[in-house]
Amino acid sequence: MSKKLTVEITDSESEEVISKIIDIINATEPGLNIQVINPGATSKLVNAFIKKELILGGLNCAHCAEVINEKVNKLSEIDSANLNFINKKLTLNIKKSENEDDVLSKVVDIINATEPGLDIQIKSIEDKKNENNVGIHEHDNNKKDLIKLIIGSLVYIFGIYQIATGFESLFADVLFIAAYIVVGGKVLAKAFKNAVRGQMFDENFLMSIATIGALVIGELPEAVGVMLFYQIGEYLQAIAVGKSRKSITALMEIRPDYANLKVGSEIKTVSPEEVNIDDVIVVKPGEKVPLDGIVVDGVSMLDTSALTGESVLREVTIGEEVLSGVINKNALLTIKVTKEFGESTVSKILELVENASSKKSKTENFITKFSKYYTPAVVIGAMLVAFVPPMIIPGAEFSEWIYRGLVFLVVSCPCALVLSIPLTFFSGIGFASKNGILIKGSNYLEALRNVDTVVFDKTGTLTKGVFKVTKVNPIGISEAELLEYAAFAEANSNHPIAKSILTYYDREIDLDKIEGYEEVAAYGIKINYNGENILAGNEKLMRKENIFYSPAKEVGTVVYVAVNKRYRGYIIISDEVKDDSEEAIKKLKSIGIKQVVMLTGDNDKVANSIASKLGVDKVYSNLLPNEKVDKLEEIYVGKDEKEKVIFVGDGINDAPVLARADIGIAMGGLGSDAAIEAADVVLMTDEPSKISKAIDIAKKTNKIVWQNIIFALAIKAIVLVLGAGGVATMWEAIFADVGVALIAVLNAMRAMK
Repeated sequence: MSKKLTVEITDSESEEVISKIIDIINATEPGLNIQVINPGATSKLVNAFIKKELILGGLNCAHCAEVINEKVNKLSEIDSANLNFINKKLTLNIKKSENEDDVLSKVVDIINATEPGLDIQIKSIEDKKNENNVGIHEHDNNKKDLIKLIIGSLVYIFGIYQIATGFESLFADVLFIAAYIVVGGKVLAKAFKNAVRGQMFDENFLMSIATIGALVIGELPEAVGVMLFYQIGEYLQAIAVGKSRKSITALMEIRPDYANLKVGSEIKTVSPEEVNIDDVIVVKPGEKVPLDGIVVDGVSMLDTSALTGESVLREVTIGEEVLSGVINKNALLTIKVTKEFGESTVSKILELVENASSKKSKTENFITKFSKYYTPAVVIGAMLVAFVPPMIIPGAEFSEWIYRGLVFLVVSCPCALVLSIPLTFFSGIGFASKNGILIKGSNYLEALRNVDTVVFDKTGTLTKGVFKVTKVNPIGISEAELLEYAAFAEANSNHPIAKSILTYYDREIDLDKIEGYEEVAAYGIKINYNGENILAGNEKLMRKENIFYSPAKEVGTVVYVAVNKRYRGYIIISDEVKDDSEEAIKKLKSIGIKQVVMLTGDNDKVANSIASKLGVDKVYSNLLPNEKVDKLEEIYVGKDEKEKVIFVGDGINDAPVLARADIGIAMGGLGSDAAIEAADVVLMTDEPSKISKAIDIAKKTNKIVWQNIIFALAIKAIVLVLGAGGVATMWEAIFADVGVALIAVLNAMRAMK
């Protein structure tokens, strides 16, 4: 059930034994993600793989990123790899049996062969210097590119001036060629290197062929102009992508840079990774809390908006838990650390959002496949347009048809799609996280737009899950005696109902006097106490034991009590409905959700009362945990691919149902590792109203994705048709390439608003 293999190793050579066990697993069921957990003092997770991260400074070509990702994943030494284009981070899981340096060398060779000139750095865990260096390096590159563009533009304008004033001469041609070399030198150099490697469908190579072709047929001003505007477009595109990257990063600006470690009477500023469990840290007003812990001194207000999206401040005092990523507002706090940085809340959230790019949507996968075939198809079309008509149409000029073919080459790159689609999805995921909604992949973000049915678990999701005794109804004994019998029966149970009875009883219980404890799942509890046989449970338990009882008329969870086979009364326990549950269901229906369903193990009376109060369409009650999956299967009957089902639970007892639903949403993920692990979407607070917010973000994000797809493909198709007909020139073609890509990137940034 938990996918955990527990091994007791008597041999001191434990690593060798573990290696043999891993071999057995891989031979029996290949491809599993094996993690070795050492239950010793460090309690650290040791992967069966070596994890490495490479920062690819200067990576602005989304298509190149896809190619690098695909090639690296094909390496036999790599278990899995993911290149996140947004943060330029290539994460590798290298098989432990392989030589790490050799594998990294192969990966670097792939990167250099695909996109030469990148600033490749292995990310240091201890500090963030590498990432800062990457930013400086790229800033310098941008400056150099801008200077070249300015010089090239001035020379080009001077050449145009020569022609405009009637001085069309060799001098003007020299000016154009000089401008072409200044502006397009980098493109030509990349094209040559790629051609040597056999990469003929690279954007640089195709742009070089198109513009050199134009130079050869005498279209000098146009060839230089196209190269100039291509480079200007690329420069503006890089700036737009850079800004969107910064904006997305700003949405997730929760990573603490340092921790104030208390060592004796001194305070040392250290990296959060250097702090251990049980160390004491000090958090000053205005600082981020760097690690999860317990307050040992101080009272202050915390701003939790970075994690929850809520602007209301929360007060903490001595003994209360504090989570990393929140901001201390007004007083000094001393905190005892309970989790290492790698296991802290902020670290898990950041890892989850970063890894979201590895779970691609169907649209992203389609664009990746489409781009593989689009460029070769357009290049073949260019060759057919350039060479077939002059051979079959009498009097047709080769130069004119070659020019039309060159127009095709300029629009042969699918950059607008390859760049903007992942950017849009990542922007949507970043914006959702800012609102306290963690979406684990663009596949789930895409699925959320087609939700047809929302299924809620009742306790802890629509209700607060805080049970209180609201009535004690004894038969033939006093209230105090009935409560005492119930408390004895429930003393060893961890169920919330049991805890509510014990809280209400509020006295010491001698556990040594309790004998024969038996918890009957979905019925209740049997015990012997001081020679008396006590039963406490639901109606099914009373019927099972053939006890004559009177059913309670009140609404609530009823615990019936029998002593020595005689019915002694009942206790009513009620759970409160959450403040925004009713509003949440209204919002879901207002955005087009067809059916809202509630599943509960509670009785019909309680379930129907809550369902009618909240406006739930259908309710299933008296369910055992395994029966919830069966009911979900029933809900799926007759639904097609575009009618998705969400299940919303607390992420602790609902793992099978969360896994079966199209999208599993866990509530109250703040501080709950179980919720973050179990679900596809995690709501950091206990507010069901955030589900409609998640669906709204998904719908808007997907709308922008399809706007970009339709816009890019439509413009390219129009230019291709007009180019083949001799109407469109290279100017229109360059707009259809870099102009459309730039507009698509700017449109993608709207997903962050």
